[in-house]
Amino acid sequence: MDMFRRTFAEVNLDHVAHNFEVLKAAFPNTSFLCPMVKANAYGHGDVAIALCLQQAGARHLGVCLIEEALLLRRGGVTANILVFRGFDREGAEQLLANNLTPVVSTWDQLEALEEMAKTPVKIHLKFNTGMNRLGFSIEEAEKLFDKCWRHPKIQVEGVLTHLFNGEDADELDGDSADQLGKLLRILLVFKPLNPLNHSLNSAGILNALIVREQKNPQHILNQVQWGLRPGLMVYGFNPLKRQDILPLKPVMTLKSVASTYRMLKVGEVVSYGGTWKAKRDSVVAIVPIGYADGYHRILSNKAEVLFNGYKVPVVGTICMDFLMVDVTDAIHGCDLNDLRDKEIILFGKSDQGQFISAEELAHRAQTITWEILTSVGERVPRVYVGDWAKRLGVAN
Repeated sequence: MDMFRRTFAEVNLDHVAHNFEVLKAAFPNTSFLCPMVKANAYGHGDVAIALCLQQAGARHLGVCLIEEALLLRRGGVTANILVFRGFDREGAEQLLANNLTPVVSTWDQLEALEEMAKTPVKIHLKFNTGMNRLGFSIEEAEKLFDKCWRHPKIQVEGVLTHLFNGEDADELDGDSADQLGKLLRILLVFKPLNPLNHSLNSAGILNALIVREQKNPQHILNQVQWGLRPGLMVYGFNPLKRQDILPLKPVMTLKSVASTYRMLKVGEVVSYGGTWKAKRDSVVAIVPIGYADGYHRILSNKAEVLFNGYKVPVVGTICMDFLMVDVTDAIHGCDLNDLRDKEIILFGKSDQGQFISAEELAHRAQTITWEILTSVGERVPRVYVGDWAKRLGVAN
């Protein structure tokens, strides 16, 4: 995308590779490691992220939609791609034609693959162990095994479930332990097929490291070599309260500039509805990014950004294409001409080493880090930096 306004998401591929290497080092014996690159790689740009992870050694990648998988294939991604959402016969045809691995959750999907496949197809079976969203019931395990055992077209490569509360996976009797216990019973049914298993999301993975420290052989996380499906942690964020488990590096920095300045007198307002009124003579910077770019309107009069070495407040109602920040305390009598197009960091790290986390922004927006990252819109260019970006030929 050509960039005529200086608003963009800087994506550091060195940090992606670092996070993946740290994860691999922590689980050297895992039989299954599938970084999730769905939802445009959590907003970071799926093709570039997938190519980086593939080059770093990822043999499996996960997406939600067939459309996402096809985009990766067109972008040159050759790794095994698991598609987690359901599909019909038309979808089954595309899965088979593009060497994609279907995650099967219903009998209809299984029948569609049987009908469309001309040669054996590897599948992963998803079971509902408590999320109550997708997946076969536990009671169907025996019937599924009987169906797939020595089937001429269907080869069960993996069995999985989805943790709905991975944050409690360190607890002996938590929701996650209950779900994994159910999956363990299902794995016993499928043992003759020797399938892979995978269920641990970022929270589950990090909790597995905590449990490993405790050296409790009774904990279910220590009973099986669980497969890993990291999502948020690939992009540098730890969803647990304990933050010292792995040295993750945030990947994205959302940047813009102070495109113009307004001098406000005491009592003057700014933006729609006049929700902010100057309590003193103030300098307000206009920043060319808004809720159409994924910077949520609920952050109006709540968030802060980095400017000229300071944290400064977002003031007034965030617009579709612009937001405003009060830079009065950050200019210190500087000539505003010298601050024309001065960099603004919406989240991420500044050149001075200051940092505003997407997690902090999520807290202020009363949402979660995942939504902040995936909300960064398509009209915000992704600018790839780092040695890995140069190696892959995607550096801007």
